[in-house]
Amino acid sequence: MLKAYKYRIYPNYEQRVLIEKHFGCSRFVFNWALALQKRYYAMFGKSLSRSKIQSHLVKKKKKAQFAWLNEVNSQSLLNALLNVYTAFTNFFKGHAKFPRFKSKKIPQRSYQCPQHCTVNFEQGIINLPKIKGIKAVFSREFVGNIKTVTISKTATGKYYASVLVDNADILPTPTTIEPRLTVGIDLGISHLLNLSDGSKFDNPKHLAKASKRLAIQQKIFARKQKTSKNYQKQKLAVARIHEKVRNARLDLHHKITHSLICENQATSYAIEDLGVKNMVKNRKLAKAINDVGWGQFVTLLTYKANWYGKNILKVSRFFASSKICSHCHHKLDTLPLSVRNWTCPSCQTQHDRDTNAASNIRSQALADVAGRATV
Repeated sequence: MLKAYKYRIYPNYEQRVLIEKHFGCSRFVFNWALALQKRYYAMFGKSLSRSKIQSHLVKKKKKAQFAWLNEVNSQSLLNALLNVYTAFTNFFKGHAKFPRFKSKKIPQRSYQCPQHCTVNFEQGIINLPKIKGIKAVFSREFVGNIKTVTISKTATGKYYASVLVDNADILPTPTTIEPRLTVGIDLGISHLLNLSDGSKFDNPKHLAKASKRLAIQQKIFARKQKTSKNYQKQKLAVARIHEKVRNARLDLHHKITHSLICENQATSYAIEDLGVKNMVKNRKLAKAINDVGWGQFVTLLTYKANWYGKNILKVSRFFASSKICSHCHHKLDTLPLSVRNWTCPSCQTQHDRDTNAASNIRSQALADVAGRATV
């Protein structure tokens, strides 16, 4: 089983200089390889293999004008080539968009070290190729073989090390899906989660709460000259607000997913397969949808369920969960978003819109599983 552990690191000045060189060189190699692939594809209608790109890079590093590429870890540069190759492969398979060049103006940066990385918990340091003895704060320890270490820098200038570890554990086999131990989950905006048993989790609306403070700082930021130091200072102030919002949202999602997976008797969770990218095209709801972070929540819930052998059941995004009566299955023609409670015209049952949707998602997921079993 592969698990990642993210730690805050505190490099000194010399170490920061080397880390920045790795950022720059990895970005340069990625952009160079991407341009090479585009030219080759335009000429011959196919992409270069990994071995040919690597041979081109080796020749390039031997030239005097590119000797600075030898100052960084060679494995990190090869990993940048691998990222280009993977991006092209995913594009041709239809899994992703065409890869884009990386800009040096984006403050978030990262590079990977796939080999020769060690962690010393007693001394509180991380050793990387070319960079030794980086101070780190270890919130928890791990046991296993280190696969890769990803060094990243946030927009606020903080450095992190994400350590991918193979702990030799085997993912548990998913448990049998039982109706009484299955929970339907409806993701919403007014409430973050609505469960089929009637439970609800409030949406704290982190970005909406910080919008007033953010607007003030962005207005000040808009007045600064781009070449001034005050421009960079104010840019950092705006980034801190966004980082605080992002961290608060992530912390809440971790707490809720932990309570659902580890502090709940349910073994299966039914959710909608939401098309978030299409939903944010609605200009009236885009900001609220991005604020609630449905995609991040589903990602956390999915991998934690896999860790503990529980099931994630997905229902089609085109299933009309809100407009169907969970008692008699009568379907309404229309149901505006402003209507939060409604009465079924067939059986006269009063419904809470979100709880009813969660119940329908649960029923539909169980029906899909039963259908697959019979087939």
